[in-house]
Amino acid sequence: MGRSFSNNRLLDKLIKGEYLQILNCVKNDDDLRFEMRIDNQAKVYYKKSLIMTLYPIRQPKLIATGYCNNKRLQPELFLNTPEFYFESAKKLVECHKSEVKKNIEFAIQQKIAKDNNSLLNQFLVIDMEYQFAQAKVKSRTNDKTRFDLLALDLKGKKIMLLELKQGIGSLAGNAGVDDHFRRYQEHVLHPQFQSALKEDVTGIIWSKAQLGLCEYKVSDIGFQIDQAEIDYAYVFAHHSESELIKYKQLFGLKFTTLYLGVNADKYILKDDI
Repeated sequence: MGRSFSNNRLLDKLIKGEYLQILNCVKNDDDLRFEMRIDNQAKVYYKKSLIMTLYPIRQPKLIATGYCNNKRLQPELFLNTPEFYFESAKKLVECHKSEVKKNIEFAIQQKIAKDNNSLLNQFLVIDMEYQFAQAKVKSRTNDKTRFDLLALDLKGKKIMLLELKQGIGSLAGNAGVDDHFRRYQEHVLHPQFQSALKEDVTGIIWSKAQLGLCEYKVSDIGFQIDQAEIDYAYVFAHHSESELIKYKQLFGLKFTTLYLGVNADKYILKDDI
């Protein structure tokens, strides 16, 4: 089923085998995010940067050498003490972003996922960096379209694809508001996309429940995933009232948008603000 463990080998390694300490590290570190991927893979992210991939049989793939240089070597992973690897990998990401690409949006996205991980909220974020098989969207294959957040609207009983925009500077260009909505339309009209997405949603929730990464099951959601409507919205993270006003003038009536203030303590998504 979708993005779940169709082969129990990796699931067993994570729950009771050699990767148990890795799973525990992720559970106990709010800065780390664990996501299910196709082909029985599990990936660990830090601020949107991939720092580990786990496979059923192959050895774990560690942080890319592009984050390293002559002074900063790729850290080693010892399965009984993975916290030391994660500590070093996070430092590499921070150094890389400060030197190459510093982007507050990465931290905002991960905090949104963390703060909206409860059935008590309207939106339940279940995945980050969601991607449909790109070869099936031929005119967009080279662009590798990803959706920042995959969520369930528990009130509206919808599957939501969310794109995060942080600040006024993120609204234009090839990654701007109009372009992302065009990509969404291209995907949602694809004959296989909707069924694949619903299968993935079910698989992601099932897998994370098995790993203890969430306290709910598919049966707790309150509506049938396979019958849910699929929708799209922006999350606009504003730094000031003037940014909020500017966004609403440009796009507020054109696109469904959820708003949050960057300086808020909690990034709880709602559709009534």
